[in-house]
Amino acid sequence: MVKVSILSLASALISYTGMVAADHWITVVNNCGVTANPWVADTSCTYSAARCGQTNAYTGPTSYTLAPGASAIFELPNNFVGRVFDKGSSSACGTDGWDCSLLEFNFDNGAAATDQSYDLSNIQGFTRGMQAVPWPSNAGCNTKTCFAANCALDQAYPPGNEGDNAANTSCGAANLGITLYLCAA
Repeated sequence: MVKVSILSLASALISYTGMVAADHWITVVNNCGVTANPWVADTSCTYSAARCGQTNAYTGPTSYTLAPGASAIFELPNNFVGRVFDKGSSSACGTDGWDCSLLEFNFDNGAAATDQSYDLSNIQGFTRGMQAVPWPSNAGCNTKTCFAANCALDQAYPPGNEGDNAANTSCGAANLGITLYLCAA
């Protein structure tokens, strides 16, 4: 179970209702006892190389510094492919999230593919427990939870193994939001 402060949820909901320009929102909530440094990276020309030049650019902030209990929102465009990860206080993660636990996503909205999809991935290394909760809750997407390197295969890709895609969730929800909780309660 993840504990979320009323203030964090209220802040996320107020931000959600006030955001009309973005197409997708990833709210990162730091439930860790230490500072978190969430980053967003465009992977359309790296891990999704076939999509290079076919996706929209993200022009917002690429990272935040979050004190324990704080949250921040990445407002992302339609047709954007990327990942969010926590660099924490170490430089072990590359700028694309290499060697870190990741939230990976593909926000096509019916352009090259019809579904929105996302997953939690520890393929390149487990560094931080995460929970990805889609919103609005009626979007038809699944919550994914992984707070240890050996979590269930339907929740996250395990270290060093891409598995069988059970960790991936797809849904047709346009304007999808995801709240990404860092660390267990």
